Amino acid sequence: MDEKQNEITDRAAAVDLRKLYRFEPEELQLDITHSSYSNLAYVQVTHRDVCIDFLEMPGVRQEGRALVNGTRVYMSHAAAQKLAEALSGILERVHNEEGMEKYVPGGLERR
Repeated sequence: MDEKQNEITDRAAAVDLRKLYRFEPEELQLDITHSSYSNLAYVQVTHRDVCIDFLEMPGVRQEGRALVNGTRVYMSHAAAQKLAEALSGILERVHNEEGMEKYVPGGLERR
């Protein structure tokens, strides 16, 4: 192999993925292709991520079984923590301002 060929095979390139995925707010456009209602969520946590199954209960009887529709969402631990913090803050504010029902183990409490 001559020196020029050897020089070509020893090259490497660095790609900055942060630049590749950086967007200005005005460049973002939401494309929500699916929506569904959920009245129950089942959460599983592993050492790598968080998995939330959003379920539509009680389901529909079909061929002797209960068919329950659901949507599974995987999230990083950091994203799940941000979601929990945002939901907690938003629900607390709405509850305090508008008197929505609040979950209490064993039943619902009205303000």
